[in-house]
Amino acid sequence: MATTAQQSADRQQIAQRIPGEKSSVPAFALFLGWLIPGGGHFLLGKYVRGTLLFVSILGLFLIGLGLQGKLDSFGADDLLDKLGFVGQLGSGLMFLLAKVMGWGASTVSITLQDYGTKFLLFAGLLNYISAIDAHALATGRKADLADDIVTVKRVA
Repeated sequence: MATTAQQSADRQQIAQRIPGEKSSVPAFALFLGWLIPGGGHFLLGKYVRGTLLFVSILGLFLIGLGLQGKLDSFGADDLLDKLGFVGQLGSGLMFLLAKVMGWGASTVSITLQDYGTKFLLFAGLLNYISAIDAHALATGRKADLADDIVTVKRVA
């Protein structure tokens, strides 16, 4: 008769995804994670991580708007503005909504506005990392440490 630890290890091994296995879940987790901060983690059932990411990215974005940060556009002549646009676009739906509604400053005239622009940029970059993390979890390329900790506690 197999021990409880062996049964737990067997179940965990069966439940693991095979890297390269065809599924639309990783791509959808990546897209949803970009569109809504933490959305990919919510899709995968990682509610605490998704909530923390949503709150932190939304907080960065709102602070940036509160400081009247500039929302960059790709049509600008300056290369740094184009790169800033790509970074800010990482905020997904928040960035698109802010662009449509005309929020943010059109130019940066004081130092606080420059700080606001950096907050908007960091929100987008953090959301890119978050979406890629959700994709890695969905494909099985990244082990979830929380599952490993729970398994160790059950065995001990």
